[in-house]
Amino acid sequence: MSNDLLLSLDLLLANLSEQTYPAIETYQTVNNVDLSQINKIDSAGVAYLVQIKTKYPALKLINASDKLRILAELYGVENLFEK
Repeated sequence: MSNDLLLSLDLLLANLSEQTYPAIETYQTVNNVDLSQINKIDSAGVAYLVQIKTKYPALKLINASDKLRILAELYGVENLFEK
């Protein structure tokens, strides 16, 4: 059985500063992070996802929006997201 997590808030610096999202260690038992519900994202949001993927390389970041893919390409981390 797969352990998936759906992120449904916007990944913006303000949300991350308010600790709206769980600590990176929370993702230890997660197999897939579904990004389909994220409408707004900034560089802090991309950095948050990069931290998760760096700490847990087997975890898959799935269903990234076109905007997220463009940002990831700008930062050179597009290979971290499933196609």
